[in-house]
Amino acid sequence: MHENELLKAYAEINQNLENPLIKILVSYIKPSCLFKTDILTPIHLGRAVEREISKDGVLKEEDIQWLHENCIGDDDFEGNISSVNRGIGFLTGTYWAWKNYEKLGNPEYFGSMGYRRLFEPSFLSELKQYDMILPKRDIQRPSLKEYFISSHGKNIYQAMMDIFSCKYPHEFYEYEKYLSNDSGYMFEIYVLKKNLFFEFCEWIFPLVFEFMKLDDDELLPKGEERKAIIEFFKQQTVIFESEALFELYQKRAKAFALERLTGFFLNLLVQRKYSYLEQKVIILNNSAKANLFKMLRNKIGKKNG
Repeated sequence: MHENELLKAYAEINQNLENPLIKILVSYIKPSCLFKTDILTPIHLGRAVEREISKDGVLKEEDIQWLHENCIGDDDFEGNISSVNRGIGFLTGTYWAWKNYEKLGNPEYFGSMGYRRLFEPSFLSELKQYDMILPKRDIQRPSLKEYFISSHGKNIYQAMMDIFSCKYPHEFYEYEKYLSNDSGYMFEIYVLKKNLFFEFCEWIFPLVFEFMKLDDDELLPKGEERKAIIEFFKQQTVIFESEALFELYQKRAKAFALERLTGFFLNLLVQRKYSYLEQKVIILNNSAKANLFKMLRNKIGKKNG
């Protein structure tokens, strides 16, 4: 589906703009196709650290100007967590929405998407039939747990489990069970009724604040485990061409852990029998993981040049 078709599909749904049915934040960290309609609200993540390196490199001044002109910022309120965006990703925008919900018009439904990953929009015509719209489950074999450890190492996995067991011991068994599956909800993409979105925020951010205390360097895999992870990606045709490239990718491990926790919460809502629709996710301007590593290689070169 072309960008222009998506824009048309995601427009003119909210008949009352002062009391909208649905608002969706579209997260940006660099300029791209602008998804901005009565439904879609672009938000610039990490605005407090916009001149620092991100997974997409260091922004040029013209890029920063574009983001300021076209997006709200995740740092425009007291107590924001924009400065930790490089570690926790989408959730700095989620925190903005939670704390500034009235600025969105207090919608009945809230959604989160990214500028490269958006729901196929056919769900909009039947939205009121459901409590939530979820991405189709992503396959990760042999299990979510083993795939995560193979990708990021045991240190971040153990930290994730320790934080979870401390905050929510009554749900720990269910989380272990979820991670033993070979599929789950990824990408931190969803549309939820307002009450469920607020419940999610009240649940996830106590975990987020604990993750923010972790030392990135201490979480990095080392020695034989490091070699095993590099080989794991190599088998998927993703090549780390330098140590610095590997470390830049792995320093986002907290965000990947929080993505799994978000998926678990969505799965809890499914188990609680809330009505839902699993929707296809459209991926734009992307050639799977190879594109990510191409961008990382480019920024390493600029940093060392």
